[in-house]
Amino acid sequence: MATAVLKRKLIDIQPSVFEKLSVKASRNGVSLKRYIEKVLEDDSADVDAIAPEGVHSARIISLIGIAKAAASTDWEEERLKYLLSK
Repeated sequence: MATAVLKRKLIDIQPSVFEKLSVKASRNGVSLKRYIEKVLEDDSADVDAIAPEGVHSARIISLIGIAKAAASTDWEEERLKYLLSK
């Protein structure tokens, strides 16, 4: 049986965010720690959809995400908005 290696990271959370997440965690019947872990696990699931198979470098995956976001931007509309703002 393979054992997963867990990474620990100390993060800073704004007090207002901390309170809101605490409320959401209690509504879901879990601890704040477990709730945040679940949110992060769910958020990371879309990386598999972005990265081609076999790509594991966080830097390459972030560049792919940036390129996909840029490709989905309507440049003509953005340019028009820019010109009209002047």
